[in-house]
Amino acid sequence: MSTTKNSPAINSICDFNNTITITLSCTDGFRVELSSLGAAIHGVFCPVSGGRLQNIALSYYDKKEYLSNGLYAGATLAPAAGRISNGILPIDKAHCPGTNSAKKSGLYHLSRNENSCHTLHGGYHNASFQNWDLTAAQSTENQAQAVFSCHLPDGLDGFPGNRELTAVYTLYPDHRLSVRYEARTDQDTYFNLSNHTYFNLFGDFNRPAHHHLLQIQADHFISNQPDFIPEHTSLTADTPFDFRIPTSVHNQLCDYPDYPQLLRNQGYNHGFILKRSKQISQTASLLTSGVPDLTCTLPDHSLTMRVWSDAPCMVFYSGGYIPSGLLLREKQLSCPGCAYAFEFQDYPDAPGGHGFPYILTAPGETWSREIIYHFS
Repeated sequence: MSTTKNSPAINSICDFNNTITITLSCTDGFRVELSSLGAAIHGVFCPVSGGRLQNIALSYYDKKEYLSNGLYAGATLAPAAGRISNGILPIDKAHCPGTNSAKKSGLYHLSRNENSCHTLHGGYHNASFQNWDLTAAQSTENQAQAVFSCHLPDGLDGFPGNRELTAVYTLYPDHRLSVRYEARTDQDTYFNLSNHTYFNLFGDFNRPAHHHLLQIQADHFISNQPDFIPEHTSLTADTPFDFRIPTSVHNQLCDYPDYPQLLRNQGYNHGFILKRSKQISQTASLLTSGVPDLTCTLPDHSLTMRVWSDAPCMVFYSGGYIPSGLLLREKQLSCPGCAYAFEFQDYPDAPGGHGFPYILTAPGETWSREIIYHFS
């Protein structure tokens, strides 16, 4: 497929509540729909047999559902994906020896928006529900790109620092979608941005997606306590968490029906510590860093999604808590397990004292993360 024949394009419309919908598309029909609300992915449309386009990203039928969006469907998770236990964020050298000296130090108390116990995805006023600014939108023969930005003031939900966030979506002619996040601050603070798109490569959200084949490059996974806070790290070998070769999720669930972690989490909602063939540098392309961190494919291999990231961990959520009966695009009705989220991020609850690396960002530094999806 030549670049010229499949040159990406971009268009935008003003949507509800002053939000903007941006579409990045290729001339063969492949397209990604983005929204300024949460700098989110609202659809990924892939050409399938018969020339049809199939949406493989969980999307609401009524866009106003994104205003509450309890699933965080498609949203950018910011300023910190996942949970921070007890809403306590340490900002000092004693808890994080590698950081520069802080203007302020000590323990910061964050808003606890999960059962009044923990901070989830950044607290009550996280960026997943904010209307980001569209700061750039452009296309060339080789790519189409949309750039969103968001400001989080010092003290919002207890986090220190006036923070500037950027989300850059870039679509290439070969159906690669790069999602790059950057963040800056005027005080030492913690960033851990990710994306929360749910995928079902069948495009059928009326039933569980468990017949997908997954390959996850991880020798270790992180067990959860009942409240999803890390418990301990274990080997994936000889467990239902072993996806080192392409493996059916359905078969794993059937082979381990009484596995405590699966029962406790209604399936998978666990961190996988990613294993890479070589170190990823700041300047090297992720595509040259080795095999994909994640490969998700249909049983007949008619559609495959490969994902690379420079994040150290990936939380695989098999959607066990997705409620039944949500009205989705094409008037499909959701059910538990109908789509999977793959959240590339830091180690779960890195600030919580579990022995995982915990890195702060200082004034003058730029925090960054990239996730590359390739659909074929």
